[in-house]
Amino acid sequence: MVRHRGIAEFAIAQFREKFPHADSDTLTSKCTVEIAVKGPDGMAIQMQVTVGQLLEMIAPLSELDGECKGCPANLSGRAFGCIGKVDYPIRKEAEDWLLARLPDDGKDANLVLLLKYLADLGIDGAPVEAQRAKPRVFERKEAAVRKWGGWLGPKMQITSSQLLHMLAFSESIGLEQAQLYSRPLGLAKLGSEPGEISDAVEQFRVFLRAVNLAARLNAKLAVEA
Repeated sequence: MVRHRGIAEFAIAQFREKFPHADSDTLTSKCTVEIAVKGPDGMAIQMQVTVGQLLEMIAPLSELDGECKGCPANLSGRAFGCIGKVDYPIRKEAEDWLLARLPDDGKDANLVLLLKYLADLGIDGAPVEAQRAKPRVFERKEAAVRKWGGWLGPKMQITSSQLLHMLAFSESIGLEQAQLYSRPLGLAKLGSEPGEISDAVEQFRVFLRAVNLAARLNAKLAVEA
């Protein structure tokens, strides 16, 4: 429902920009959007609704806005600040930024543990690659890669597709997972890192802050790819 509120706000802004003199009745009855809803089998289906219908659907949210003040899970300080999103297409710099967070030292204990975790659970990035093959989902045509090891040791690598598979392609991130992800990705440092970042990277930064917060609050983080 929170996602639908964002869709409604975006649709209204676009309609107002295109038709600045249209009255409210025209806006609510003539402006239509497509939303995803769950069908009887639990699978998502696309449904077209008017902005008026969508506003009726999300009306109950306004009664709950005040409940978010002071909530430790509210990352943004706004209503329902515990919920965020990452926009498509996934930008190249966001994938590069995510991979760059991994340790430089191939012998780092947290990296070794992460590599074992990826191998044991078969997290190979395949679901992400399937999405990458579709238009307008990823800016990169191929996954970014980090490599470790050399002549005297085993060669190891992790792709950005593997990290996205690990982070986003499950229904939730539990406490143990959040703790495991926080260490090799340096999530405890997210709030103190200097430098400007793009909007695309900022969306990933907020998501990783949520992972780190889940680890600290002993909470489960719901994820939907």
